Amino acid sequence: MSAHAAGRFVGPRRPLRILSADDVERIHEASLEVLADVGVMFHSQRALDVLELHGAIVDRETTVARIPAAAVAAALETLPATFTLGGRTPEFDLPLDGEHVYLTSDGCATFVRDADGSVRPSVKQDVFEAARVVDGLPNISATSALVSAQDTPEKSRVLHEFDACMRASHKHSIVVSVKDATEARPLIRMAAAVAGGSAELKARPTFSAILCTVSPLHQERFGMELAFELAEAGIPLMLYPMPILGATAPVTPAGAAVVNNTEILAAITAVQLACPGAKIVHAGGPTALFMRTGAYFANVPEALMLRAVQAQMARSYGLPAGLGWGGTKAKRPEARSAYENTLGLVLEMAAGADFLFGAGLLDSAQQMSLEELVIADEVFGMVTRLVRGVTVDTESLAVDLIKKLGFEGDYLFELHTRAHVRELWQARLGETGTYDGWKNAGSPRLEDKARAVADGLLASPPPELPAELDREFTEIIAAVESGRL
Repeated sequence: MSAHAAGRFVGPRRPLRILSADDVERIHEASLEVLADVGVMFHSQRALDVLELHGAIVDRETTVARIPAAAVAAALETLPATFTLGGRTPEFDLPLDGEHVYLTSDGCATFVRDADGSVRPSVKQDVFEAARVVDGLPNISATSALVSAQDTPEKSRVLHEFDACMRASHKHSIVVSVKDATEARPLIRMAAAVAGGSAELKARPTFSAILCTVSPLHQERFGMELAFELAEAGIPLMLYPMPILGATAPVTPAGAAVVNNTEILAAITAVQLACPGAKIVHAGGPTALFMRTGAYFANVPEALMLRAVQAQMARSYGLPAGLGWGGTKAKRPEARSAYENTLGLVLEMAAGADFLFGAGLLDSAQQMSLEELVIADEVFGMVTRLVRGVTVDTESLAVDLIKKLGFEGDYLFELHTRAHVRELWQARLGETGTYDGWKNAGSPRLEDKARAVADGLLASPPPELPAELDREFTEIIAAVESGRL
C-alpha cells in the first residue's frame, strides 16, 4: 500500500442504501430492457462490429445497436475486481479495492477566480498552479487540468495540460479534455515515459480518462474510438453519463437512473467485448434543470440522490464508483458553496463512493478557485473520518481504564489518551480559539485562511521533473505541433 493511500484507508464499507436490493435489480432489468428494445446509438463502426459479433441487432444506417442481455452479462464477467491508479511516483499510488476513498480535483473550467475576486480566462500556468496546490494537500489524491490551458495550441492542448500536471505534482492525473484516439497516442507515450515503459504503464497507469456519454442513449464516435485506444494501453476509463432530469432524461429520479445506467452498461459492453479486462470506473454526474431559466444544477437533492443510487449500481456490478461532485452554483467560496458541496460529499461518501471527482470549481464548474480546493481538502478529511466509523475492540473500549479512574479520574494525563489522541480529526482551517483571539488576528474569513494555505504551497519549491522526462515531454509536444506526430 502506498504511503498516501494508507491515509485514505477506511476498511470494509457498510454503505448507506438509497435503494433496496429489489430496487437495484429493477433498475438493472429496466436498463437491459431499454438496451434490447430501444438500443443505443454508437457512432463508431468498430463498436458496432464488436456488438454485432456478440449478438446485437445493428442498424448501420441509424447506428443503433440493440444489445441482448447475454452480451451485457458476458462483458460484466471480464471486469477486473480491483486495480491501481498509479501516481507519478509510487508513494501516491491509489488502489481501487473498496476499502479506500479518494477526492480529486475537477476539470476543465475556462475561467480563474483570483485572490482579489476578479475573474479571467485560464492559461497553462493556472493548470500548473492548481496541480501544485493539489500536490501539497493531504486529502486530495489526484490532480487534473482543473482549467483549460487556453494559451496553448488546440491540437496539443491536452498534452500541455498533462505536462503541467506532471511537472507540478507527484499524484495521479485525471485527463478530462482528451477528445479522440489521435490525441491519445502521444498522451500515452508521455504517460509511458513517466511509468517507465508500456508494460509498467499497464500495471500502474499514471493517468485515467473521463469519457462522457451523450444523453440520452448515445455513445459519441470519437469517444468510443478513444475508449478502445486507452483500454488497449491499460488506461482506466471513467465512463461518465451526465443526464439532466427533465431535459435529457425523465424528470423522475428512477427514470433518470435507468438512462444513466443504460448508457454505462452500453459503454462497458462495447469496451469489454473489444478489450476484455479493461479497467473501468462506474462514474458520472447526473444533474437537474431549473425549469424557469434552463440552468442546470448539480447539487439539488434529486441529483445528489441519483449519484448515491449510482454508487449502489456500481457495487452491484463489482465496479468502483467514481461520482461527480461539487458543481456548486455559488460564485465565490461562501455559505452556499459550503452547504451544497458538503451535503453532496457526505451523501456520496456514505453511499459508497470510492472516489469523488470535482474539487476546486465554482459557478457550475466554470471558475477555478484555489480557495475552494483547500476548503474541499478540509471537508473531505472530516467526512472521511465519519465514513471510517467507530472501532470497537478491547483497546478502544478501555474498560480497565474506566474502572481505574472511576468517578474522579482525569483522562487527560493517561497513556491511553496520549496513544490515541492523534486519531482525532483536527481542523486546519476552522476556528479553534477564542473570540478575542480571532478578533486580534484580524477577524480572518475562512476564504482568507484557505488562500493563505494555497499561497504557502505555491511558495514552496515544485517537485523536480527528471531531465529525461522533461526532454521527452518537450519533444513529443513539439512533434505534435509540427505535424510530425
